[in-house]
Amino acid sequence: MLSWMPPELSRIVPVTASIAASSLPRCRARLTSDLTLSLSEAIPLLEGLGGETRAVLVRQLLRSLGFDERRHLPWRLEHKLVQALVLHAYLPEAIPATCGLNTFLATEPAGSLPNPACFVKRALGDSSGESGKLAEVVPAVPRIPPQQWTLLDEEYIVQQRIPIACEYRVHSLEDAVIEDLTFPRYRDGSIPGERDAPNAFVQALLDRLPDAIVGGSLLACDIARTPDGSFVLIEANFSGFHPVFKRGFHCSGYFHDYFSGTCDTARLLNYVARTDGVQILVRADAPSHPVENQFYADAAEWQRRLEPAPIILG
Repeated sequence: MLSWMPPELSRIVPVTASIAASSLPRCRARLTSDLTLSLSEAIPLLEGLGGETRAVLVRQLLRSLGFDERRHLPWRLEHKLVQALVLHAYLPEAIPATCGLNTFLATEPAGSLPNPACFVKRALGDSSGESGKLAEVVPAVPRIPPQQWTLLDEEYIVQQRIPIACEYRVHSLEDAVIEDLTFPRYRDGSIPGERDAPNAFVQALLDRLPDAIVGGSLLACDIARTPDGSFVLIEANFSGFHPVFKRGFHCSGYFHDYFSGTCDTARLLNYVARTDGVQILVRADAPSHPVENQFYADAAEWQRRLEPAPIILG
């Protein structure tokens, strides 16, 4: 069975020490007045996006909330090995054992991969599930002694394979899970009642994480429910600036998906509006940018559809 590697555990100590020493606040100040998000004002934010331009609405919202999209950059939490080691320091029982592929190859006998007890994925990137071509990658990875290899040099990670009954993506804003932004990763459909358990699991994790990680965060946590009903955190996707892979601003793909991005972004907007007791108005006012303009218009329509029906007394 795969286990955590002592050399890597020692190398993450300076990172966790920096996180512990940070005085960054756990939560933002709430909005005190209504907020208008106009596409015409967001045009400059189209530059520096790491992926789809439809993500500009989320980027504009986070800027309006006072979030610094480079807040987590010093700790490189978008790197899946660094992230796993940091999260293991605070949530040791919730994270499957993970190590760098180079470290694994340096400590395991030749031919250890492929191994049915573990799998390999890229340390940087999105949609990082298993790839049928990884067996071709393993022989090409040089066997360098771990003491000469930094955590960030690892291009692939090895992770303990866990039995999965269902995988979910759970979204949170700072210290709270967004109740209606939890979805099964690989099937469609609304799951109101099914959300309770994965949401509670992620909320319990957020409660135990330090302020510096939770504060200023829009997270998309990928978690697995095992056949016995327990949960495991596979990885957490941090919104913000990513310096290497598709350099620029990133957020959960659920917010800029071609089919469901407008609905899911509207859920995020409505959550902030409900939490802060304000109105958030999305304005599509830049027809010279037709793709983004339509996204803003559709998100505004979804905001209205998702609002609770008014209670009529009579």
